[in-house]
Amino acid sequence: MTHLRSLVRIWLAHHTPKTSTASEAERVRRYAAAILAAMDNDIREGTVPTGIGSNVDLHRYLDANDYLIATGVPYDGTQASVDLIAAVQSLVVARLRQGDRPHCTHGTCAFPAHDHTTAYDPDGHDLSQAQPMRCQHCGQPTHYDARLDDYRHDNPATPDCFLIHRDD
Repeated sequence: MTHLRSLVRIWLAHHTPKTSTASEAERVRRYAAAILAAMDNDIREGTVPTGIGSNVDLHRYLDANDYLIATGVPYDGTQASVDLIAAVQSLVVARLRQGDRPHCTHGTCAFPAHDHTTAYDPDGHDLSQAQPMRCQHCGQPTHYDARLDDYRHDNPATPDCFLIHRDD
């Protein structure tokens, strides 16, 4: 099903009229908005969880380059096309890390590979029942992502700390 969605996106990207009057910054914004819309669709479908904060993490769930292809970001091997792709990806990551983007947390996350609970207190003692997980360094809400095999802050806008970082 994921492959079929990618094919439909690619077909739509190549059969949509393009305007040549847009400035480079507007093109970057337009491509980034289209990629975020496609990502939001994949989040709704459960392909990727809310709270993705980097392209590296996104690649662990699917081929993130498919978003570039599906939205029609041109690539012809020239430095100009490489620069355009880098600008689009940078803007997408910046928007993913905005505080107003949806993210998962204890009690609201439906992504099966996320565990937002802990059975241990900060000193390592057993708790009588599972509690929401928090980063032991900065205290921010945290989860274990089995797909990434790593701990992440729930909100990708949370700055990296000593214990938890994004793979950029």
